[in-house]
Amino acid sequence: MSTVLEIRDLAVQAGSANILYPVSFSVDAGQTVAVTGESGSGKSTLARAIMGLLPKEFSLTGEIIFEKQDLKSLPENAMCRLRGSQIAMVFQEPMTALNPIRRIGHQITDTLRLHTQASRQDIKASTQVLLDRVGLTKAGVSPKAYPHTLSGGQRQRVLLAMAIACRPSLLIADEFTTALDARTQAEVMGLVEELARENDMAVLLISHDLGLIRHYAQNVLIMRDGKIVESGGTEQIFSAPSHPYTQALLSVSLHGTHREPLRHIPVPAAIYQEAEA
Repeated sequence: MSTVLEIRDLAVQAGSANILYPVSFSVDAGQTVAVTGESGSGKSTLARAIMGLLPKEFSLTGEIIFEKQDLKSLPENAMCRLRGSQIAMVFQEPMTALNPIRRIGHQITDTLRLHTQASRQDIKASTQVLLDRVGLTKAGVSPKAYPHTLSGGQRQRVLLAMAIACRPSLLIADEFTTALDARTQAEVMGLVEELARENDMAVLLISHDLGLIRHYAQNVLIMRDGKIVESGGTEQIFSAPSHPYTQALLSVSLHGTHREPLRHIPVPAAIYQEAEA
């Protein structure tokens, strides 16, 4: 497998405060790597650093290698060309990501117009294919529909259609199934799994849902306080976690059935420091 994304000692600071300590990992084509940890552990900061979406007052060190180029060295106009075409991101709340006064079909065509040279007729046809692919046509959803007329799961499918419109090499999914019921969550994640397999797309899955991670991810990164405290194959991490924080995380989450955002999980300081040494 070819490596799509390689993070090398990436760190993020806001002034003198460390938000993300040096982290390193990679994601291969067709692979799903999950990032989990309690709220405030640095998961979303990591995702936004990769996308170049952090506030200007944040400073980054290290490397973000996407298909052999360091994204940190790219000017903003070059990053804009990559976002939505080669790297796509799906956020947690679709109502803030979608334009409430534009029809969903127009929002999908906007992505295609921005990143392709296809004709108007081809873009219209591609939009319909995308709506079919994410199951919206079958559900009776018209491209003329507005976001507020759709369910939460349907809005997430619209965002997914926009994300995959240009067949990106990397999809970053940031807590994007959190607000969905279990059945809809399974349907949407099953669709992402299919798309990753069909298009050899790498997926970085940011989630606190350990059950979802265990089912869909091949590798997992455990984060706490801006650090990766443990990483490895998903089954290995779940079956034999070595770090006390990972053990506590799995225990609190009832071995993967917990779906609520995780708050602070206490780990005795002496044990934690011993594991970090």
